Amino acid sequence: MAAGTPEKELGEEVTCSICLEYFKDPVTTNCGHNFCRACLREWLENPFCPQCRAALKPRQFKPNRKLANVVEIIRKIEERKNAELCKGDQEPCKLFCKDDQVLICVICNLSKEHRDHHVIPMQEAAQEYKGKIEVQIQALEKKRENILHREQAEDEKKQKFLSQVGVEKLNIRCVFKQMQKFLKENERRWLAQLGDMEREIEKTWKENVASLSDESFRLNVLISDMQQKRQQPAGKFLQDIKNTLSRYQEGQLRPVVELSPGPEERLRSYSHKRLVLKKVMEEIEESLEGALSKEPAKETLSKVNVILDPNTAHPFLVLSEDLTSVRWEDRYRGLPENPGRFDREFCVLGCERFTSGRHWWEVGVEEEEGAMWALGVARVSLRRKGCFSFSPKEGVWAVGKRPTVSPWPCQLFALTSPEWTPLALSHELRKIRVSLDYEEGQVHFFDADSNGLLFAFSSASFSGERLLPFFQVVSGVTMNC
Repeated sequence: MAAGTPEKELGEEVTCSICLEYFKDPVTTNCGHNFCRACLREWLENPFCPQCRAALKPRQFKPNRKLANVVEIIRKIEERKNAELCKGDQEPCKLFCKDDQVLICVICNLSKEHRDHHVIPMQEAAQEYKGKIEVQIQALEKKRENILHREQAEDEKKQKFLSQVGVEKLNIRCVFKQMQKFLKENERRWLAQLGDMEREIEKTWKENVASLSDESFRLNVLISDMQQKRQQPAGKFLQDIKNTLSRYQEGQLRPVVELSPGPEERLRSYSHKRLVLKKVMEEIEESLEGALSKEPAKETLSKVNVILDPNTAHPFLVLSEDLTSVRWEDRYRGLPENPGRFDREFCVLGCERFTSGRHWWEVGVEEEEGAMWALGVARVSLRRKGCFSFSPKEGVWAVGKRPTVSPWPCQLFALTSPEWTPLALSHELRKIRVSLDYEEGQVHFFDADSNGLLFAFSSASFSGERLLPFFQVVSGVTMNC
């Protein structure tokens, strides 16, 4: 077996074989082995040495002061080895400068650089900043909990809506079944009545055919008798001529039995009903098509929780972890290049896509004096590379702060074209509500605190494209969705 390193061997020499930690108040037994005094006291229930199994004599335990000193020296060496060393002085960094937020040593604390700074012990600083981290963790956990609640609410909303859709499907099936039942019952009744008419006509026809056949046979017999009578001599022929003529008169065609009373009229009545039914069905079909194709009542405004799209953000813009806040920072961040990212204008888009309906969201604006910003909606085809004008012509419907005389001061404008429209305000805006009606082509902006209308874009041309929440953020501005 390969030998261990000297450090490892030294560590084993100062380690108690009972607790497997460095000796604490070490004592030596009568058999020459070393243990922690507390460990050995607990071990005395078994009167044998833990290492050599020799009988222990408690009264012969001796404190090992030299071993205790060696353990203390090793502890200090390890502390120094594990401690952060000051780059300049190569001394352990046991202090923390709150002004510069860096670890420093005792020598640095006396230097001119940190002499007037707020310096505290490293452990105290660690506890303080751990507390701050804990607060941030709690805030993030709260946001995560809110998101989970929102997900649960959305799921419940979806389930409720799907349940309503299922009920509506059953109701539609019921209505159409009732319509089908009504039509089937009338179809069966009308066809049964026409069937009865067919059977009645067939019966009458058979009776008339049988009667006509009997009459034809009778007439044939009569004609044969008359022909024989005509061949007789005159004297015999004229005998009983009166009765012969009377029989001839009786041989006239008997009237045929009529079909059931007014069959043609009855058939014409069914033809009339059929025409009436056809017209009614055409009217019903037209009414149904009109009712089913009719636009439903105008839907209410739906609130949108805007989430910012980090893949569109300019490299100077910093988004919050939950993607609901954006600010400008004078530092170029090396973000992945992609076709959707703005490279010249300090802009970012929302993740939401709107192709129909009525929606609204609110944006909190925190700004310093002279800050520039804009917010509203933009087409998905908005150019992301190079500079462009913020106007409906470019596919942007927004309001924002712009300088009246370059570079200061700034005033609120509606970013119309060809000229901006100045907006009068009696106080600084803190929160703006954006309202979008896609079908009507309207974008309204309100002061969310006073509910006052700031500006309205009417008859906007969205060209059937998807729209996205739009933000421009320049120095001194933070926007919260």
